[in-house]
Amino acid sequence: MRLRLPGHRDDAAFFALLAQRALMLPGVVGAAANPTTAGLLLRFRGAAEAVLAAAAKEGMFRATAQAPATRTPSAAQFAPVGAAAFGLLAALQASRGAVLPPAITLLWYAGSLLRGSPASDPQE
Repeated sequence: MRLRLPGHRDDAAFFALLAQRALMLPGVVGAAANPTTAGLLLRFRGAAEAVLAAAAKEGMFRATAQAPATRTPSAAQFAPVGAAAFGLLAALQASRGAVLPPAITLLWYAGSLLRGSPASDPQE
C-alpha cells in the first residue's frame, strides 16, 4: 500500500519514525519511507482496512481511499511510433520494388502523423 503525506514533505526524521512505528502495526511486514516524495510504502498481510484502522487507532495517520490515477495516452504520443512504423513499411515496399503506390502512400501517412494532421479527414 502506498500512502502520501504531503504535509510532511522532506521531513526525514518524521518519516523515519513513521516507518519504525508502522512496522509495529499488526500485519505490517515491511515499511519504507521516502521524505522527498512524502510517501510511505507498506507491505502487509491481511486486509488493508485492518492496517489503516490500526494506524488510525495509534494516531499515526488517517487514510482516505483514492483510486490510482490513470493516464490515457493521447494520439500525439503515438505519432512518432506510427510514423516510424509507416517509414519502415515504406522502406520494405521500396526494397521489393513497389515504389510508386505502396511506398509513397506509406511515406505520406508517416508525414501526416508527424505533422499532426490525419491522412484523410472523413468529415471533408
